[in-house]
This record gives sequence, structure tokens and C-alpha cells, in this order.
Amino acid sequence: KKVKIPAFIVPLEYDEKQNVTEFFLVPYFGACIHVPPPPPNQIIFAAYENGMSLEALYDAFRVSGTLQTSLTENDTATSAYSITVDSIELYTE
Repeated sequence: KKVKIPAFIVPLEYDEKQNVTEFFLVPYFGACIHVPPPPPNQIIFAAYENGMSLEALYDAFRVSGTLQTSLTENDTATSAYSITVDSIELYTE
């Protein structure tokens, strides 16, 4: 389903220009950085082929794309959802 989700970004993978290409979307600042991470139903794995420059972890973003159920596990956390990112913008409200 196409969605727009406000969230914080936890970087996982970078490209050669140090742009973030894979990351977790989490509901609050510091999630996954501090132990324990949120439960899998509060974490979304995101893949963004274009990559993005992430200046600060405390900035919130609005991520648009296609959301689906998909289990992703790694050393950082486990997510129950994934999103294929179409666009990312700084979240202001």
C-alpha cells in the first residue's frame, strides 16, 4: 500500500558517497541505538536506491513509498514491515 510515514532514521547501509541507502524507520529518536530496540511491529526496513545525505539522527523525516509486511532481521533490530522508498522529506509540523 502507498503510504507517507513520519519517522526517525537509523542508518544501516551507505553507498560510495556516504549516502544512506538502507535504514530502519523508528517511532522516536534514539530507538535501536539504545538497547533494547522497539518491537518489530514498530520498525520499518527501508531501501532507498537514490540514497540520502543524513546530517543528524535527531531529524524526523516523512517517507513516502510502498509499505508491505516483510520480516527483516540484523544485528541492530528486527522489523515486521518494509518500505520501498519513493521520496524523503524533512518532517515539519
